Amino acid sequence: MPLTRYLTYGLLLLLLAGCATSKSFQKKGAKLEQAGLMEEAAHQYLISLQKNRSNIEAKIGLKSTGQVLLNRLLTDFSQQKVFGNKKEAIEAWYTAKRYREKVSNLGVQLNVPSMYQSDYEEIKDSYLNELYDEGLELMESGSFQEAEKRFVEIKRIDPNFEDAHELADIAYVEPIYNEAMLQFNLEHYRSAYDKFKRVTQRMSNFKDAKEKSEECIELGRFTLALLPFENSTTRNGLDTKISAYSLEALTSVSDPFLKVVDRENLGLILEEQKLGLTGVMDEETAVSVGELIGAQAIVSGAILNYGENIGRTQRNRRDAYEQYKVKRLNKEDNKYYYETKYRKTSYDEYVSRNLVTASFQYKLISLKTGEILASRIIEKELKDEVMYGMYDGELKNLFPAAANGVNPNRRAKSQLNNLMAARQTPRSVDELSNDVFRALSDDMKKDIEKLMRELVE
Repeated sequence: MPLTRYLTYGLLLLLLAGCATSKSFQKKGAKLEQAGLMEEAAHQYLISLQKNRSNIEAKIGLKSTGQVLLNRLLTDFSQQKVFGNKKEAIEAWYTAKRYREKVSNLGVQLNVPSMYQSDYEEIKDSYLNELYDEGLELMESGSFQEAEKRFVEIKRIDPNFEDAHELADIAYVEPIYNEAMLQFNLEHYRSAYDKFKRVTQRMSNFKDAKEKSEECIELGRFTLALLPFENSTTRNGLDTKISAYSLEALTSVSDPFLKVVDRENLGLILEEQKLGLTGVMDEETAVSVGELIGAQAIVSGAILNYGENIGRTQRNRRDAYEQYKVKRLNKEDNKYYYETKYRKTSYDEYVSRNLVTASFQYKLISLKTGEILASRIIEKELKDEVMYGMYDGELKNLFPAAANGVNPNRRAKSQLNNLMAARQTPRSVDELSNDVFRALSDDMKKDIEKLMRELVE
């Protein structure tokens, strides 16, 4: 059986070890050792110690049989070295090392002759130097991905080998940087920015990637100006409310390329120039305003409809049953007991609901061409309804009614109790109104976020 299959065999034994005791595995190991099956015996002893680290007989058995298995693993290493199979030899060495460490963790120390350590250092240095030279040649030829594999392999075997760690990073970021520069020269600033960020996340000071990523933002920045919104309803103040929520939503966009000029700053600029704006403009006005405020587009909008409905509380009388106890005398044993009985009663059920509806239209207008880049009418409705009950008597004695009398079901009783404890006041129309305007603004924000991915490539 090959050595690698012995290790697999050991894992299988571990899976089957759930119900057996440490002693039983130690005894199996002893029988296998007597039969000359040293590797199988070593696995049995190892499982025994994993179940009970204090099993002295298992430790003694693993000391001898485990050394046999380790020696065979080391022999495999030596054979691979003699054949010139450097990579295979190093893998064989690590297989032996891992086994020795596993046994050591159970309190059994196995010996590795010093000659093996010297042989390993020799072949390791030779193999790593070959990988290092191959990596450099691949980098010079532009095969960065293959070069990175070589340096990553070096790091796995010896993390401190020369400058392999840095070269692995360079091999990773160099092609990304080159692609970023290509996108930058094509004026695809978002794509370039994303790639420069990948570079700096791996190597913060690689070439001028940090400066280039900042330059991408400057060159690709899309400035958006918010116009004062209009109110087409008879309800005062709605334009101010939607403007505030829209500004809050748009300034929370995480897109580094989006810059928002709020309506107050925009108003100051226009006032200085003796200009005014409304949500409707022609192409010539749009272009001139864009040049004046340094923006690429404006957002105009209007509240089209708004409604509030403060619901009247509706009261309904519901049938129920009241539980009570009647004292009875048991004539057989002359003892008293209590009989549970029910009588008809009723409770009041109340329903109340508040409702707010609103519709909002926004337009995103290019200040370079006057073109409408996006336009949408968004409609929202929010309502809050409460249903609760009131009962004058003892709630613990109140039970719901069924078609043919009392309903003693525990779930039905629990639902009735919850009704009595339910919230009695719906959210106010002011609260609902704020949430409606926040939802309208968030929908607009999502539209503009999506559009930004198209406007800044």
